[in-house]
Amino acid sequence: MQLMATRVRKESYTVDYAGFWIRFLAFLIDTLIVVGIIWLFNGIWGLASGSGFWGGEVPDPLLPDAVASSGSSLWAVSSSILFLMIVAYFICFWRWRGQTPAKMIMRLRIVRFDGTAIGWSGAVMRFLGYIISILLVLTGFFWVVVDVRKQGFHDKIADTFVITVPRKQLANAGASRYDSEKAYEANH
Repeated sequence: MQLMATRVRKESYTVDYAGFWIRFLAFLIDTLIVVGIIWLFNGIWGLASGSGFWGGEVPDPLLPDAVASSGSSLWAVSSSILFLMIVAYFICFWRWRGQTPAKMIMRLRIVRFDGTAIGWSGAVMRFLGYIISILLVLTGFFWVVVDVRKQGFHDKIADTFVITVPRKQLANAGASRYDSEKAYEANH
């Protein structure tokens, strides 16, 4: 309890936490990107396995009497690679930029309490939180609606926050605070 009180006292009141709907839209955009990656991978996999870009039956090299269907070794390898690609998409972007491409578009960033990047451990914990949220019938995602800091279960598990990235306010990055105040007073 003492730790939470200390955190709340130190928290900046200028942070704009991202709400449910903007995060949902970003997730939909990421889903479209991932589906595109999966579609492309399946096409390349089909070409490499000899069934063509759109697929078809192909003999399984490890089980000569079977075809590459959902029970074959090729399907298991393909599915494992796809899962790892999806994991890598989220974890690597979260670690690298604190944003997936969709969060970049929506001007959202994932940060720790002090505003720093989440790192590899935070990204992995956040993804594990995604899995837990899915297993709990998406409850972890909808928790964003009722939470004061708009954190889902995955945010709480990884100790992260999704914030809105402000637009660049001054064209002249070297402008001082005094210049900004003068400009404000001149316009009001």
